[in-house]
Amino acid sequence: MERSLIEFVDTLDQSLKKLHRRAGDDSGFARLTINQLHYIDAINTLGEPTITEIAEKLKITKASVTAGIKKLIQLGYLEKQQSTIDRRVFHVRLTNPAQELIQARFQALHHYGEFVRAALSEEEARQFQITLAKIVQLFKNQ
Repeated sequence: MERSLIEFVDTLDQSLKKLHRRAGDDSGFARLTINQLHYIDAINTLGEPTITEIAEKLKITKASVTAGIKKLIQLGYLEKQQSTIDRRVFHVRLTNPAQELIQARFQALHHYGEFVRAALSEEEARQFQITLAKIVQLFKNQ
């Protein structure tokens, strides 16, 4: 069991890296680091968050987020906008290239999910979904 699980995780990791490279060729995804993708995902989830909200979501320091955001602004994936309510606060939002990247990544992952689903029977797919939900919850609670 342990060997099969290790082989599965390794194969999944390699396959997802290939998928990301293919999706990234057109969208610019390939030139981003994993951390930069985490920032973009968090901002996409949060809407137009502040640096503090991003830091809380990613469980990292505001200084780290500030540096990461600055780089993504330079790359053209993010914009900062001053709050009209509190001039000390800035909100971060995705630019069109970042939104296109999110969409390309979603489509690639959806395609990948369909690829895996096609290899399973209805019952196997149902059991696999239940098992994956448990594993995802385990990782979220880490």
